[in-house]
Amino acid sequence: MLEDWTIYSWYCPNCKTQVAGLKNKKNQIRVICTKCSAEMVRTVVGRRHDVIDIYAPIGMEHSDLELREH
Repeated sequence: MLEDWTIYSWYCPNCKTQVAGLKNKKNQIRVICTKCSAEMVRTVVGRRHDVIDIYAPIGMEHSDLELREH
């Protein structure tokens, strides 16, 4: 059985820190940002279609996250 050990990386939309992770069996990459502690789940839907869900850290409301204007 062939295993895919490709590292997927992108920048956190909240604080612009680079994050990286490995894909699991559900075609998802789960990472937690080291700077703002936001949890992200990147789902690979197709060849040119990825979906990134961003979850606020425990104890923070949606309005407490500071989004940068860059």
